[in-house]
Amino acid sequence: MSKSGSFTLVLTVICLSVLTSLEADAQSTTDEMNSCSSSSLEEVVNLVKIMALNQQENAIEIKKIASNQKENTEDIKNVKLQFAANSSVLEEVVNLVKIIALNQQQNANKIKDVKELLAGNSSVLKEMANTVKRIESNQEKNELEPSKQALVSALVSEYIISISFFTTKAYSKITSA
Repeated sequence: MSKSGSFTLVLTVICLSVLTSLEADAQSTTDEMNSCSSSSLEEVVNLVKIMALNQQENAIEIKKIASNQKENTEDIKNVKLQFAANSSVLEEVVNLVKIIALNQQQNANKIKDVKELLAGNSSVLKEMANTVKRIESNQEKNELEPSKQALVSALVSEYIISISFFTTKAYSKITSA
């Protein structure tokens, strides 16, 4: 029983004993015709008993509320523990996101390097393309002898090989960066 319920019960017992003694005192000193009758004292005693029962019911309700609060406190502690346990997982997710962001930045830098490399070598590629076009146009204008045709074919093959070598070299620079 809680402190307030115990206090109420003690107070009720004291009141009852006082009323009982008053009743005994009143009966010895008064007549039956007097205004203070035993029936009115019994009514007061009954009212005090009802108040005591109400106080006991209130004490029981207070105990239930205290029990519920204790359960809620335990639930809150469990939730806090779960948050603490999950915080390491959340930190790991944050670290993975940071790694992904770093990798994306590195990829963006590599793409930028390739663009710069291609832009820097675009004039060489244009020059080679112009040379091939000139050779083509010369072949169309002149009927070349078989030895000159072999020379043109060799030049075109060399051009294709140099472009292939250039792109392989550029790709290896990108992948090693």
